[in-house]
This record gives sequence, C-alpha cells and structure tokens, in this order.
Amino acid sequence: MKHTSCSQESAAVRSGEWNGRLQAHLRDCAICRGVQEAARWMQALAEAPQPSAQPQDDLPDPRILWLRAQLSQRQAAAERAQKVLQWVQVGCATAACVGLGIWLAWSWNGIGGEVADALGWALFDAWPALWSNLYAYGPVNAPILFSSALAAISLLAIVIAYPLLARE
Repeated sequence: MKHTSCSQESAAVRSGEWNGRLQAHLRDCAICRGVQEAARWMQALAEAPQPSAQPQDDLPDPRILWLRAQLSQRQAAAERAQKVLQWVQVGCATAACVGLGIWLAWSWNGIGGEVADALGWALFDAWPALWSNLYAYGPVNAPILFSSALAAISLLAIVIAYPLLARE
C-alpha cells in the first residue's frame, strides 16, 4: 500500500479552516479532498449526542420493569415445570412398556395359544368366507365395493394422521 500525503493537509486539518487558498487546492488534490471528508465526518461524529447523556425522563417506568421481571421469572418456572413433566411422561411410558413386556414374557404360553387360534381363524376361516360373499355380488357391484374400500382406507388414514398433524 502506498502512503502519499500532501504538505497542506496537516495545516488545514489542524486549523479546521478551509480558506480560499485551501479551497482552490482541494479542487486539484484528491488526498486533501479525502482528508476534508474524513475531518467533516469525524467532527459530525463528535457533535452527535452520546447515548449516556440521555436525560432521566427517557428511562422506562420502574413498575413496568418490575412486572416484566416477574413475568420472566414465572415463565422460567413454567418452563422448568414443563421439562419435569416431560421427563415424568417419558418415565411412565417406559415403565408401561417394560411392564407390558414382562407380562407378555410371563404369560406367553397362554397368550401364544390364543394369538395362534385368532390368526388361524382370520387367515383360514374369515378371509375365504369374506371373499366368497364378495364374489357372490358379481362384477356388477365391483365399482361400489371398490369405492367403499377406498373410502374406508381414506377414513382410516385420516383417523391415524389427524392427531399427528394437529399436534404441530
């Protein structure tokens, strides 16, 4: 970076006066023009009121500050309580799942037979009877059956998805 200076710039900045001779020089010298702009900017900055020099009338009402502080404390306490409740929910759900798992493991012999019987009935007895009844209606009623099945599946999807979407 090249540092260049002008012999007349220091005199003008120190005095703060830009007389006729210096004004003529400013038209020709880019360095002095930059110095003049910087000096004007610095003087305007020095004359600007300082934030700490505000009068006491601009301070907010102490009652409002007190109420805001109390509200902030209450919100922080509510957030802490909410976090505790969330951990209690997680703990209860975990305990319920563990309890259910222990109960299933303990009574699996009795439950396993019931589940096997129910699955055997659903797969081997109920489905063939359902399909034979549907086939009895014939191809004339196929659009009605298809529309009914589509409506039932859509209703099931809405019932499952609504609580998930409503939570957000």
